[in-house]
Amino acid sequence: MASNFSISNELHFWVREKTDSSAEVDYVFPYNGKLIPIEVKSGSIGKLRSLHQFMDHAPHKLAVRVWQGAYSVEKAKTIAGTEFTLLNLPFYLVHRIERELDKITAGVTAGISTEGN
Repeated sequence: MASNFSISNELHFWVREKTDSSAEVDYVFPYNGKLIPIEVKSGSIGKLRSLHQFMDHAPHKLAVRVWQGAYSVEKAKTIAGTEFTLLNLPFYLVHRIERELDKITAGVTAGISTEGN
């Protein structure tokens, strides 16, 4: 986000409103023709319910959590069973979000695991 951010860029977020529940993803990041959901968590743990709801309806399988925990890339699954790749990005690396997404998508395309990079 920070790598290409300027004052003229707009920030986007996602809200799902239903009568029985609502969900909100903190940011939606345009990347290679996809809208990548980004959840920002202040602690090293936290529920990702809204991100899961977004991923249940997304036409791609990539999401980001920005947090104070360690960098990792993991296979995740929503409550409904949708599988996706979750990039866990520490706050201090948020300026590299596009580079990290590039590495993940290159690894997925080549069939290479990105665990622990």
